[in-house]
Amino acid sequence: MRHTDDLPVPDSRSWLPHDVLRALDGMGDWLSSWWTVGVVAVVAALLVVLAVRRRRRRRVTPASGGRRRAWPPAVAATLTTVLALGLAVNAYVGYVPDVEAARLLLTNESGLSLGTSSTRRAGSDTVGAVHEVHIPAPADLRVPASSTWVYTPPGYDPQEATRYPVVYLLHGSPGSSVDWFAAGRIASLMDALLADDLIRPMIVVAPDINGTGPGAHDTECLDSTTGGSLVETYLTGVVVPWVDAHYASLPGWEHRVVGGMSAGGFCALDLGLRHPELYGTILAIEGFGDPGDGGRAMLATTAEFEARSPSSYLPTMTFVHPVAVFLDAGDESAEGGATARELARTLRERGQVVELRTEPGQGHTWTMARFGAAYGLVFASRQMDQG
Repeated sequence: MRHTDDLPVPDSRSWLPHDVLRALDGMGDWLSSWWTVGVVAVVAALLVVLAVRRRRRRRVTPASGGRRRAWPPAVAATLTTVLALGLAVNAYVGYVPDVEAARLLLTNESGLSLGTSSTRRAGSDTVGAVHEVHIPAPADLRVPASSTWVYTPPGYDPQEATRYPVVYLLHGSPGSSVDWFAAGRIASLMDALLADDLIRPMIVVAPDINGTGPGAHDTECLDSTTGGSLVETYLTGVVVPWVDAHYASLPGWEHRVVGGMSAGGFCALDLGLRHPELYGTILAIEGFGDPGDGGRAMLATTAEFEARSPSSYLPTMTFVHPVAVFLDAGDESAEGGATARELARTLRERGQVVELRTEPGQGHTWTMARFGAAYGLVFASRQMDQG
């Protein structure tokens, strides 16, 4: 039995340029600011004091209508306290970093007619474009209609001969396809990395991995054998060919990256390992070594579960070509960090290229995922440059 002291040690250095790190820290406004939390908490405390004083005064000198005058401060104090707690959770998790993210989350798919494309942000020579599109799925896949979000790099012109690698990013559970563009701020992150020449221009595609039936909201990107959606087939057999047909993408596994966070991190690892014909680089951020409860709902047998668990099949799988894997977790996420180290050790023992990171002071959050994505995208671009 191997001991934990022979596990690889993750890199935790903040080696990105200062302006990129500053941009990552600044990917938010008052919605995710601890200053906002503090101000609202102070207001809540003052309202609590006011409500208590009103209540005591009413007990000492009861008067007609006193009860009616006493309840507004109590209700306001309760609502403000709840708001402060919600803002505090959001400041830590980072799911709604700013007003723009809130707008995207609230308007996701609103006004989008099936079969059409909606430009959410126009591109230029310095800023990439963001589109919301619909990728139809055959009815027998039992995949619900949804939006897919696409980033094209600055200067992208489908009429020109230039073609681009594609990064597929998968959201966590619960979640939806817009998460990487709202919570993950991936468009701004790509712009910042490109401005510093840290990555090559790439297309980013964020599909929806939710399904129907058993495991509907936690599909783990699996093909259900219990009557649910065939999400794996949709992603690999529908989404990838559709993107190649509609965008100026480079064909071949050498130019495709699959990544994700949390449940999406598991998806990226499992899909990337089991579909080497499609992907050459994997970015597993806050991922897992097995599909967990979602997998148990999607799969009918223990054998199927094990066959979809990288922790189980990695030691004996056959690699038809080298696979580059980026693994990252927050240092406050004990489970995620231990899983990443175990997976890194196994992958290195199998001769694969692995970069293992941990993000200081971060837990299992979207804030951590944004930092992880920055390092992961640089890793992915370097693999293509070396290839």
